[in-house]
Amino acid sequence: MNEIQSLLAVFAHPDDETYRAGGMLTLLAQKGARVWVLCATRGEWGIPKLPPKEAGEIRQAELECACRTLGIKPPRFLDYRDGALPQVNEDEAVGQVVQAIRELRPQALLTWPPSGVSGHPDHVAVSRWTEKAFQRAANPRTYPEHQDEGLHPHAAEALYHIVVPRSLAEALKMHHLHTVLDEAVTFTVDVSAVWDTKMAAIRCHRSQIANSPILDASEEKQRLFLSTEYYQEKI
Repeated sequence: MNEIQSLLAVFAHPDDETYRAGGMLTLLAQKGARVWVLCATRGEWGIPKLPPKEAGEIRQAELECACRTLGIKPPRFLDYRDGALPQVNEDEAVGQVVQAIRELRPQALLTWPPSGVSGHPDHVAVSRWTEKAFQRAANPRTYPEHQDEGLHPHAAEALYHIVVPRSLAEALKMHHLHTVLDEAVTFTVDVSAVWDTKMAAIRCHRSQIANSPILDASEEKQRLFLSTEYYQEKI
């Protein structure tokens, strides 16, 4: 993964990019790689007691803060409704991801695994969209209307999934997570060198901190969960 020169990360909500992948994203950016986040929603149902429009504006600003802190490109949004991604017209959604791939022409893609890690239906949907877009973006017969916009087929070289190894979840008693066998992890990235940057990006998501039990844990447990990131290449 150190050789990646451009990467498009596709997620469902603001803050998805930081907790499990923020370290790797900032390490790539520090080496000169172009890194984008494509976010399917603005997370507008993620702040209780606030109207969705206001919450979405806050969470968009938080994601913009996190991307600046990580040193990556400003985020892009698909403008779908938070919590409703499984009901979206899938062919249309995949087409939007394909459009981004053809415009940005990344070397690699990153998203959630098919399980979504937490099992969140929005995560599962975005994982499926991204895998299908990875398969279709190079085919000139798919979404031919993109060529009218000057966008041409593009084949990303690799698709990576964020994963959590079973031993880590067991050590932290995070039994609710969907894990993979330790030997199924393709890349393990030590992000301790950018720990302060990653934690600063997490703090950008101020509205979500109360929903993050790991931030109430000891620093030892925080570092165990957040200072190493795990990825699996989709073959």
